[in-house]
Amino acid sequence: MHDGARHPDRARPALWLLAGLAQLCLLWPGGEAAAAYRGRQWSIQRPQLAAEFSYRYESEARTGPFLSSSETSNVLSEKFDLKTAGWLYHPAMATYTLELLPEWQQTQDTPEGGRENSSNAFFLGYGFDLNLLPYKPYTFKVFAKRQQSSLTGSLATWSESESDTYGATLWLKYKLLPSTLSYSHADTTQSGFYVAQESRDDVRFDSRDQRPNSLTTLNAAYTNFDRSTLNAASHAETLTGNLQNTYSLLPKGRRTLSSNLSYRWTDNGLATTSGLNLSEALSWRHSKRLSSNYSLNYSQDSNQGQRLSQTSASAGLSHSLYENLTSAVGVTVSHGSQGSGSYGGNVNFNYQRRIPGGMIFASLGQDYRVTQRATGGAVVPIVGETHALSTGDVTLLGNRNVDLASIAVSAADGTPFLRDFDYTIEVIGASVRLRRTTFGAIAEGQSVRVSYTYQSNPPYDDAVHAQSYGLGFFLWSAWRINYRYTHSQQDFLAGVRPDVLNEDTTQTVDSDLTWRWSTTRFQYEDSDRNSGTSVKRWQLDEGLRFNPSYLTSLGLSAYVGRTTLKESNAQERFHGFRADVQRLISGTSKVRFEGLYNVSDGTTLRTQDKGAAAIWEWSYGIWRAEATYRYLLQDDLLSGQSRERHSLYAVLRRDLF
Repeated sequence: MHDGARHPDRARPALWLLAGLAQLCLLWPGGEAAAAYRGRQWSIQRPQLAAEFSYRYESEARTGPFLSSSETSNVLSEKFDLKTAGWLYHPAMATYTLELLPEWQQTQDTPEGGRENSSNAFFLGYGFDLNLLPYKPYTFKVFAKRQQSSLTGSLATWSESESDTYGATLWLKYKLLPSTLSYSHADTTQSGFYVAQESRDDVRFDSRDQRPNSLTTLNAAYTNFDRSTLNAASHAETLTGNLQNTYSLLPKGRRTLSSNLSYRWTDNGLATTSGLNLSEALSWRHSKRLSSNYSLNYSQDSNQGQRLSQTSASAGLSHSLYENLTSAVGVTVSHGSQGSGSYGGNVNFNYQRRIPGGMIFASLGQDYRVTQRATGGAVVPIVGETHALSTGDVTLLGNRNVDLASIAVSAADGTPFLRDFDYTIEVIGASVRLRRTTFGAIAEGQSVRVSYTYQSNPPYDDAVHAQSYGLGFFLWSAWRINYRYTHSQQDFLAGVRPDVLNEDTTQTVDSDLTWRWSTTRFQYEDSDRNSGTSVKRWQLDEGLRFNPSYLTSLGLSAYVGRTTLKESNAQERFHGFRADVQRLISGTSKVRFEGLYNVSDGTTLRTQDKGAAAIWEWSYGIWRAEATYRYLLQDDLLSGQSRERHSLYAVLRRDLF
């Protein structure tokens, strides 16, 4: 918590303001009041009152070869919410909302073998919105908000967030070119299980022009972001801009021209990167079954002073036969600033047909591409390579011989992630594996952007022939089965022959069966790569959800899987389950029980998580009550460390009325 926010001397003016507003709430004559002051009118509604009383108990113990500690804490909190609204001079001139959220908190901490610490704190939260000229073609809004909230993650994980936000927004509501310009600043301090400090500034401009045959949009944003977590600090500045136009050529809907210009710039303190992209695309529907598309693209990327650019063009033709067979053929050509270039073509067929009980799908694809390299054997920068991180997946960076110190991982908006806290890297041969941590800031399945540099091979020319085949069934509107086979082979043409030529083969099978209250999913992947990492992976997920009666709901999900790295025969096994039961006790209350158990066991990772929770909720009119108990036990079997946490939370609320 901020020291300034808890300082007793600074709290005195807030207490006087709170006392005055409380008397105003109690002695209000009712309805809406208006007064004249020097010829100006104002209006204020009778304040609404909400209250919340809560108690929280936390107990945590950590043990390990060189660590043994425990700590308990008791927190008693009282919150009030006073809210009102009105207008100044005239409702068409200015409208506002005002909210005060005072909170008193008594805390008692008892560390193991230490002295008991007690503290009393006062926090004055607030919210303020002011809209100027709300009915004019131009509207200006200013806002400020200060609040404190509790966040609950996986079962026993808990953290408290304290944030200050303010900013302004200008709306230009002209019919020809409606635009919005906004600025916001936010300072956030998070404590508890997840400790972090963040400061963020955002400036954004959005505009659009709508015509009968075209739509033009302009979006630009600037972000300045600082984050400190576990004594590790990160900084990022991001500037993005995008200008896009879609134009329908006559006859309308038959031919569409899309133009796009985008720019991005990022400085994360370790590296400065920028990129420019310009593209033109024409889509032409010649008839009901025949269409074609053409595109031209120019891109330029810069990383630490090294600049790379590439120009590419493509054309394609698509034909549909009786709505069963769709055929597509295309050609592409590209040229890079360092003298490298490529050209090639592809042909694809997709077939579908109804069969007794469902549908059958089949696909076939062929791709042939020649690449000519004029330079090589140098350090090459990669900017914004996209990967999705999921438990059990083997996510490898797109190039080998990567400089580990140059790896930077960020979210799509440029927010940086911290190595060994949000993600980890692992060297597998000449490749690098990227993996999310269990309790970091990267969510399951989230896409991230990775920038790095790598040592390229000496220059050479090659040809890659890729082929793919697929077969799928969708039966009885419940069961989906898909099989896919892909194979690519690299042939040497000229230059300095690389040590190994790529030849990759991958087979995947996935199946989903949904029947009544159960959903079963199976995934299997088998890949052989002579110049990369060969992987065999399977995972089975089962989910059950049913309601024995309108009062009871039961849910159970479980998963089990295994990943094998074929070169080293290293295996990673993972399994777990999650269960929940919910029961309506009466028309005003319900109870819910949850439990989880997760295990990951491999050469470089051996963790075990156990958790349970019990939640009781009650509501009656404007009153709400909740009591929650949570338990979590985490064991890191490789390091010998464990963490056990108990949490008890009870709250009584009165909503605004």
